[in-house]
Amino acid sequence: MSLPRPRVHLAPARNWMNDPNGLVHIDGRWHAFFQYNPEGNDWGNMSWGHASSSDLLHWEEHPVALPHRPDEQIFSGSVVAGPGSTLTAFYTSAYAHGIQAQSRATSVDGGLTWTPDAANPVLDRGSADFRDPKVIALPDGGWLMLAVEAVERRVVFYASDDLDTWRETGAYGPLGPEDVVWECPDLVRLEIEGTDATAWVLLLSTNPVGDDADPSGSAMHYVVGDLVDGVFRAEEDALVPVDHGRDLYAGVTFHGAPGGAAVMLAWMSNWRYAHAVPTAPWRGAMSLPRTLGLRRIAGVLRLVQHPVLPADLDDVPSPAAGVTPHAVIEVHPDPASTGILRLRLEGATDAAVEIVHDPATRTLAVSRSGEAARTLHPDFAGTRTAPLLETGAGAFTIVLDGPLLEVFADRGATVLSHLVTLGGGPVTVHATAEGSEAPAVRIVALADDAQEGLAATAAA
Repeated sequence: MSLPRPRVHLAPARNWMNDPNGLVHIDGRWHAFFQYNPEGNDWGNMSWGHASSSDLLHWEEHPVALPHRPDEQIFSGSVVAGPGSTLTAFYTSAYAHGIQAQSRATSVDGGLTWTPDAANPVLDRGSADFRDPKVIALPDGGWLMLAVEAVERRVVFYASDDLDTWRETGAYGPLGPEDVVWECPDLVRLEIEGTDATAWVLLLSTNPVGDDADPSGSAMHYVVGDLVDGVFRAEEDALVPVDHGRDLYAGVTFHGAPGGAAVMLAWMSNWRYAHAVPTAPWRGAMSLPRTLGLRRIAGVLRLVQHPVLPADLDDVPSPAAGVTPHAVIEVHPDPASTGILRLRLEGATDAAVEIVHDPATRTLAVSRSGEAARTLHPDFAGTRTAPLLETGAGAFTIVLDGPLLEVFADRGATVLSHLVTLGGGPVTVHATAEGSEAPAVRIVALADDAQEGLAATAAA
């Protein structure tokens, strides 16, 4: 089975994609750089790919921004705007001799071409696992860089007044499981819903390593706290899941988003089986962009995520009809009368995804089944269950875009993101309830718009 390319999620026309890098909004356009192999659809030859969009849903792919060299792969990083029309990229140079250090490049044409600094690398700790610089603008001026010592499970902080000279201010970590590496940190200041207060949120991605690695694979987490003297300090030292699904990793936010919004993009895959996903000539895609916020639920600050969705959606007449595998499904159960709700999506042969909403146990579960799921990888098929945090909030939204499935519940406080193997043909939607009243189900189709530029040409 070959899975279809998504319509409103960023995915390359061909070759391998993983972590988003250098997300920046300038001159009314969103630019996404990303880990990219220009020579094949497996990981390797790491370079920065580049795409841009006016609406975060329809992407134009551009030529490779930062290509690898024989002695240097270009790992993850970030981009900031200024001074003037200059864009400055910070990225990890992964050298052939085993050292990872931070380098810099500049662009004066909106990110189409880049000039690496002659003095690279600009930060070198002599470490083999020092990577993923994320630079943010501080509220009172100046800049802060976060990078990880991945194996040590530490985030290292550096401050600068001019993006040129950096001074180390401290570190955060380690905490959580010891058999993982930390990657792709981000630090965002978020408003707390219903208040004038804010809090800082540290985003982290973790990937199991070793001979007996966790079969759940890679995942994203967050920690709520404050920024004190250029170092993050947690309210509670505990990693909380950003997403309860199997397939969300390396999410970071855009620099310069309008209104200061925190808009996150993440890679929708899992290092456990990313290389086995049956797509060609492309492999890898990003999540829907999500606007982040904080909400106090039962006395605890929780991350909430609201997806960017198309405004022009066309209703599909019957919930049980065969629909395109590119659709938004809105479900409105009444916890008092619907009871346990099962929503089953059936695709090619015996491929299926089942979503179970249980108001009694306050859980939402997503299951992947069928021969295609079982044979993709031993750890692919199965069920993930997430707690529902909000009382009485039964509605949830499902976005199916080819091999990508995202479920948003709890008014954004509970999210499950999965790769799915429903195929490229029609998908049948069945909704059943154990209670006295069937839920309201609305299905809307995603427009059949080709992604632009190099993507459209290569996909033709």
